[in-house]
Amino acid sequence: MILSFAWTTDVLLAGKKTCTRRVWSERTAQAWVNAYKSDRLIHSAWDKCSFVKGAKKITDIQLTHLPYQQALRDMPQSDLDAEGGLCASKEEFVNLFGSPEKVVWVVRFELVMPPCGQAWEALAPGQRSLGRYCQE
Repeated sequence: MILSFAWTTDVLLAGKKTCTRRVWSERTAQAWVNAYKSDRLIHSAWDKCSFVKGAKKITDIQLTHLPYQQALRDMPQSDLDAEGGLCASKEEFVNLFGSPEKVVWVVRFELVMPPCGQAWEALAPGQRSLGRYCQE
């Protein structure tokens, strides 16, 4: 499955984003929950929605927790950093969604990247390295 990170591509690739909040339909949410429960943990991260012209896959992510629902008012302050530092305050972040009462889906993950110089597609699943960042 695919998640887009249009606003936070740079911080995602820098390994600074490990959480995202989404407004999903029940069908989409269940697909992500079912993927986690059936141990399908690795998913594609794109720089834009996959149907947008010029969109491309930028890396893979691995789910680290079962996706869950949370009212924005209950978002811990520490998640501002996990969200990639997009906003300076919790209030600013909540305003992106409209209301502190809004219930969103929380997805926690780790960045997955191939060893430096290797194409992701050429690696077998057992060769994938979590949290390894290329410093070329």
